[in-house]
Amino acid sequence: MCTTFILQNDHSMLLGQNYDFYYGHGLIVVGKRGVQKESLKLKGQKSKTWISNYGSVTFTQFGRELPISGMNEKGLTVAMLYHDEGQLPEEDERAVMNELQWMQYQLDQFSTVAEVVDHLEEIRIVKSLYALHYTLADALGNVALIEFVHGIAQVIHDESYFALSNSSFKISKQYAEQFLTIPISKLSQEVNSLDRFTLAYRHVERVISDAQQAPILTDEAFYVLKELSVLPSSNEDWGWVGEQNPPTLTFWSVVFDLKHAEIHYIDNNNKNIRTIQLNSMNFSKTEPTLCLRLDNELMGCVNNAFNPYTTQENERIIRLSFKPISDMIPLDEQLELAVYPDQFK
Repeated sequence: MCTTFILQNDHSMLLGQNYDFYYGHGLIVVGKRGVQKESLKLKGQKSKTWISNYGSVTFTQFGRELPISGMNEKGLTVAMLYHDEGQLPEEDERAVMNELQWMQYQLDQFSTVAEVVDHLEEIRIVKSLYALHYTLADALGNVALIEFVHGIAQVIHDESYFALSNSSFKISKQYAEQFLTIPISKLSQEVNSLDRFTLAYRHVERVISDAQQAPILTDEAFYVLKELSVLPSSNEDWGWVGEQNPPTLTFWSVVFDLKHAEIHYIDNNNKNIRTIQLNSMNFSKTEPTLCLRLDNELMGCVNNAFNPYTTQENERIIRLSFKPISDMIPLDEQLELAVYPDQFK
């Protein structure tokens, strides 16, 4: 289901994301600038072609070009969350992308939140599995939450504090305001969307108020992510597609440090923080696309652990992810996804 938040002041710009799902395998992909791409073709719909302006590092479960979150070399960062009230635009003449590839397009094309918002209406998002909403931030300190309500794009950016769970921001904030006088330690620990948002929002308020003119440490962001994490004992009905899914829990916790162009993360099986330093990466097209299995036993800086991307590794992650819903996404469609990036020039 996921939770995101922003911790920022004059010295720091951190985006935190908990990834809550019923499995935790993943692939981290280093994409390159100058690559010519075409969006996944959907029957009867117009596709989009583009050349990537920027390289990026993305976290994915459903294959290369379909990220869960990521940061590009300019610091633009985007993270997705399931959206209970999400309703995407009706069919029109615009080119289309699914709800995950839309994120890769933003990272490929733009360096700031303002650029994303300026071009927001150029592409229509279509749902492949879930309606999503998004947290975006950039190295300049700008933030936007993008939601689709009744088919209309909503951009939220004039807020003192930013957090997001699985309900629309307006609904979530109205709910949280009922509990402003209650100490954080006394707030509900239920993992439903509104209570999770309330806890996140209050922690963001606390951290920013306490930090004042001091840098906000990534350790503080990880502390907040731990407070918001979903444990396997939760009885919440998550509404996933498919049947007889395993328990949902927080499998990844990621902190994007936009001012320092670094990504820090832990996963459920390895609590050692791993760091990816974008400023030390070569995003030139002359170098191969790279990848790294997210669920590894590493620690510290992992830049040197990346290997050249292969179609076989993409197929591995896709088949693992779609196995529980193979009745909806048959094997031949999974294999098409696996070889899809091979057409890029």
